[in-house]
Amino acid sequence: TNISINRQKVSLFGFSEGATLAVELATTRQFQGVVTASYGFTGPLPKMAIERLQGIPIWAFHSKGDDIYDVQCSDRLVESLLSYEGGLDVFAVGDIIKYTKLISPTKDKMEPGREHVRAALVASRSAE
Repeated sequence: TNISINRQKVSLFGFSEGATLAVELATTRQFQGVVTASYGFTGPLPKMAIERLQGIPIWAFHSKGDDIYDVQCSDRLVESLLSYEGGLDVFAVGDIIKYTKLISPTKDKMEPGREHVRAALVASRSAE
């Protein structure tokens, strides 16, 4: 059986390294949008990737207490998209790029990886 799927009606969800892959797949411009949780790419996005991501809705979730991938990974992703010259009008950015940065609920020592996973749980429970 052949099933036809219109990718323009499909959004990607990626967690950890899967978030990195979701962003990479989004550069093909064949998907409606991307939700990332605990984005794990540690370097800067190439300029061509930033250009291709312009106008694609992206919602990033990351916990400040993530001990697997530092929250700076998502900070860099969002900052690179927002600071791209020739990119989006700053007033329309809230419709295209959202960033939910989670605060750790306690200062006590937590299980390793707990905050890393929590970003995915919060993202998957969002009604939006």
